[in-house]
Amino acid sequence: MEGKYMIRKINRHAITTLLVLSMITGLTACSNKKDSSQSASGSAVSEAAADVATAEPEPDATEEPDDPNNLIEDGKFDGFSAWAVYKESGGSGSSSLDNGEMVVHISDIGEVQHGVQVYYDGFQLNEKAEYEFSFDARSTVPREILTRFQLNGGDYHAYFEAPVKLTDQMQTFTYSFTMDEPSDPAPRLVFNMGKGPSDSGTGEHDIFFDNMRLVLADDSNVVAAKEEDPTGIRINQVGFRPNDTKTAVFAELSSDGEEFTIVDKKGKEVYKGTLGTSISNESAGETDLIADFSDFKKPGTYRIVASDGTESPKFTIAENVYDKLTKSAIKMLYMQRCGTKLPKKYAGKFAHGICHTQTAYVLGDHDRPMDVSGGWHDAGDYGKYVVAGAKAAADVLLAYDSYAGGQIIDDVGTPESGDGIDDLLQEAKYELDWMLKMQKKDGSVFHKVTCRNFPSTVMPEEETDELIVSFISTPATADFSAVMALAARIYAGSGNSAFKKAAKKYKRAAIKAWKFLESRPDVISHTNPSDVVTGEYPDGEDGDERFWAACELYRTTKSSTYLDGIKTYSEEDRNMNGLGWTDCGLYGSFAALTDKNLKKKAPDTYERIRTVFNRILSETESGGTSSPYMINRAEEFEWGSNLGIANDGVLYLMANRIEKSGTHVNMASEQLSYLLGKNATGYCFVTGFGDNPSSHPHHRISQVVGKAVPGMLVGGPDSALEDPYAKTVLADKPPAKCYADNDQSYSTNEVTIYWNSPLILLLIGLGRA
Repeated sequence: MEGKYMIRKINRHAITTLLVLSMITGLTACSNKKDSSQSASGSAVSEAAADVATAEPEPDATEEPDDPNNLIEDGKFDGFSAWAVYKESGGSGSSSLDNGEMVVHISDIGEVQHGVQVYYDGFQLNEKAEYEFSFDARSTVPREILTRFQLNGGDYHAYFEAPVKLTDQMQTFTYSFTMDEPSDPAPRLVFNMGKGPSDSGTGEHDIFFDNMRLVLADDSNVVAAKEEDPTGIRINQVGFRPNDTKTAVFAELSSDGEEFTIVDKKGKEVYKGTLGTSISNESAGETDLIADFSDFKKPGTYRIVASDGTESPKFTIAENVYDKLTKSAIKMLYMQRCGTKLPKKYAGKFAHGICHTQTAYVLGDHDRPMDVSGGWHDAGDYGKYVVAGAKAAADVLLAYDSYAGGQIIDDVGTPESGDGIDDLLQEAKYELDWMLKMQKKDGSVFHKVTCRNFPSTVMPEEETDELIVSFISTPATADFSAVMALAARIYAGSGNSAFKKAAKKYKRAAIKAWKFLESRPDVISHTNPSDVVTGEYPDGEDGDERFWAACELYRTTKSSTYLDGIKTYSEEDRNMNGLGWTDCGLYGSFAALTDKNLKKKAPDTYERIRTVFNRILSETESGGTSSPYMINRAEEFEWGSNLGIANDGVLYLMANRIEKSGTHVNMASEQLSYLLGKNATGYCFVTGFGDNPSSHPHHRISQVVGKAVPGMLVGGPDSALEDPYAKTVLADKPPAKCYADNDQSYSTNEVTIYWNSPLILLLIGLGRA
């Protein structure tokens, strides 16, 4: 989700609510998973391809369950069902409740064992606990299926599995097993009913289940789970520049007016300060105190120590404190490159071969092959999306623009580094040149290119399914026009002859896209067809994208043609809001408010845009200053909340570019501190940095290698609990703490190019502010 600016459009991860006709009634929050994985031995589940058993309304929560020891809710299937059906690789089936049984109707078993699968979430398995599992089952045709308790993420390996031989007579199956692995708070129980070793001729049939029961048989040897300490000192774990505002939050620790100290590496006290007054922080479920040590400026590495001896994570004070982080954040984009080999020299243990260079075909037109190689993999999966790529590329270009004419960045550690040409411009060009391939002759732009399903947990070159180019959309076309116009202006002024040539190409493409938009004033939104379950990025309104495009084109070309567009689309306030892939109007506002020509030619329009911009800025700042963590979040944290907070930092930097303000720079710095550890979870949300970094992102390359690619910003708290792991593990957490550093939690711990890009802009912009 696109931060706090997303007020009217649908998250791409919410594709499931558009595609699934009936959702799981037994769960309190619906999954908006945009991603799923499949392994050869088991499966994950794409909720976009899941159906659920139709059932009676959920029983009254005050009623006592018939079997209180059963870890499976309503195992008798006589009230409601929290089971769902997954289909892939040609599998087809559905489920329903009938006469106290769950009936799975299988139309086609597909080509893999999990081609049709029913699954259940919402329980936990504890290390060294012994369990008894039983159920009744029959089939209208004799066959064998597989039952598994499995990890719901990563390689989806089984904790326990057993073949189940079914006949047309109802049988009772009983199993005992011990959980020999570390406790899993959110495993998945599945029945794989796809193609097995002897199922070559199995036709349409039904499978019936009843009396599903999982009980804890012996917990005498259970390994106790580690207790979470709710107290702590929350601080930017990377550090500060000497003249930065420097604060830490004491959560459920110390009292008003108590002293705190700062110690160096040797434990020597180097500073003493006094805590402020207590602040109730309902979103985090804690009482906080602020430690302000802004007047301590001596370079070095330190820790803060509370009066009771509690120590903070270490932090550093230095002028170049963010240099390594900035390079890693930029290099993340290189690590996401598609269509090229990433050699060990540059990618280290994350090296991989050439990927996704096969011919792609336009959806519904197999006679139209396309070369869509290149660009950046969008997120933890390997799809590529124009709307997301435009936002990411724009951030990178604006980061360069914040220091254009100064010292270049040429030491990121990519193949182009050290050639005397700015690495940011070369990295952005890699994405922009792919986007050019997505434009049709009429100027319109295809929305995305992916396979039909998400890949398993494999390296990029191992995803070899057919590539599908999806339909055009006007949001993608307008985003394309905007970022190409921005790129034309930036590259034309770079002083590099090759870039100047590229700038002309980008300018032609931007104008061509705008002409298409003029011919199609109505919105053309993108919707996945039923056989494509990858990220949808739906957007039912495009006024903000058109506004952005008009502003960039006018600033680049100075043609009055686009001034009319600015005037038209600035009539609605909502078109001037947002810095995400859905609402992106603030990019247009920034382009307009830094355009002296617009201020001169259309002063009334300029002032209207400025009024709306300042209102959004004021609202953001007001919300931020009311929080101990200085962020504009109160009761809710959305999917990708770290994107929204990074975007708030970008908004403050934009305001500072328009009119210099130390307050805006300090607020931008506070957003960065939140991302780097001064938050209610105590995590540094950038992989590989800080004493307590996010280390298990939902990112396939990292999952395969077993270590996180460094420099990736994860999604952060999501109080809607939008994946099975989050539903189970975070159910009782306050909103600001709804985060899980686990690769199963795709709603809180995935990464994307357009979450990293505002981090890059924030880091570089603060360095130049």
